[in-house]
Amino acid sequence: MNIDTCFKGVLVTTVTPILIVLAIFPMRDWLTTTDIVMLQLLWVAWVAVRQNAALAAITTLVSVACTDWFFVMPYFTFHIEKIEYLVTFIVMLIVGLMISQLAGELSKNVRDTQLHANNTRCLYELAKTLNGLDDIAQQRKVFTIAIEGHLGILLKWDSKEGNAKNCEEYFTVKHNTQWGGFYTDTSLTAEKRAFIDTALSLLFQVHENSILRSESAAMQVKAELEGAKNALLRSLSHDLRTPLATIMGASSMLADENIELKQDIITEQAKNIYEQSEILNQHFNKVMELSRVNKIGEQLVWQTINVHTLVTEAKGRRQQQLSNFNLELAFDKATECLGDITLLEIALANIFENAARYGDGVATVQFTTKETDNVMHYKISVSNQIVNKRASADEGVGLGSVICDVAAKFHQGEFMLRVDDQTKIATATLSWGGKHG
Repeated sequence: MNIDTCFKGVLVTTVTPILIVLAIFPMRDWLTTTDIVMLQLLWVAWVAVRQNAALAAITTLVSVACTDWFFVMPYFTFHIEKIEYLVTFIVMLIVGLMISQLAGELSKNVRDTQLHANNTRCLYELAKTLNGLDDIAQQRKVFTIAIEGHLGILLKWDSKEGNAKNCEEYFTVKHNTQWGGFYTDTSLTAEKRAFIDTALSLLFQVHENSILRSESAAMQVKAELEGAKNALLRSLSHDLRTPLATIMGASSMLADENIELKQDIITEQAKNIYEQSEILNQHFNKVMELSRVNKIGEQLVWQTINVHTLVTEAKGRRQQQLSNFNLELAFDKATECLGDITLLEIALANIFENAARYGDGVATVQFTTKETDNVMHYKISVSNQIVNKRASADEGVGLGSVICDVAAKFHQGEFMLRVDDQTKIATATLSWGGKHG
């Protein structure tokens, strides 16, 4: 308690009752002792409500003494001749002390209610903020800032229990099998410790929810990937059947010694075998690339990527097929995004390959970003004019779309291919969000 506070307490409890007595002293002949006592009790009640019970009790004693000194004969002494005055002073003292006690309890209840309301408001705001975060490290940072601001202490995180030496308070947090805790060098009251324990329970629940969301998202991605794999196997069983049948038919014809074939027929059948072998080779290359995409996706590496470099490297992956393919970039060369550069390169390479196969040799690449709930969302769109149609289902272009879809799902995004029947413009869109969890 500082000097100003002490001086204010003395002024309230001693000087003010004396001033009140002096103010009504000229009217002593027109007021009874009971009237004066009632006026004094008004000030005692005010002190009890606005200050505290201790000051109100002191005020009561000073008021009784002032009333006896100034208003009870013989004046300016503490001698009491009549018993009724003694009864009045005793009642005044008892009532004043009761008011002090009741007002003290009321003030304490008000303070407790205000403290509880402030704590509840802080926990509500903390819960609302934490539930919007998926990263556990960010959750701990927000938790630390909130608790420090609310309690006015310095809170630190210790990754292993017991490493914080000579600290006043330590609060253990268990996350799965890893231990850690928050510690402070400030000695805390029981109320503050209880508040931190409650807040830590909230933090633990948010941690668990984040883990469950992450596991649920991983299971959903895994289920979608399994579905894509099954669809791929069904597609492969169909796409491989025709080339194999053609190869087997042509080769059996050439190998049959009982059939005499002209040279042009032999050349034609050999050409069929070569062409169908090329188709099979493309299928197997796509399968191997899909297998690589799945392996990379299991250990996704998020990094900052220059979009211009990403597009250039993706085109370089199909250097032979895209030698006469041109790209018109509709974005700034300094633009960046987040993601796994290898997966995104493979997905874009397949998009460019399909655009070159069915387009007119030119495609437009657009890149856009959008921020939602503090998470950046990225979208790459490749548009081209369609001039070639698929000759048959044997070309296996669908495998490239499957690879793009799998790469997008690993980034918790999606791949879409749309064709405008009127303008004959195909648009392949790869969209994904920033790092989740």
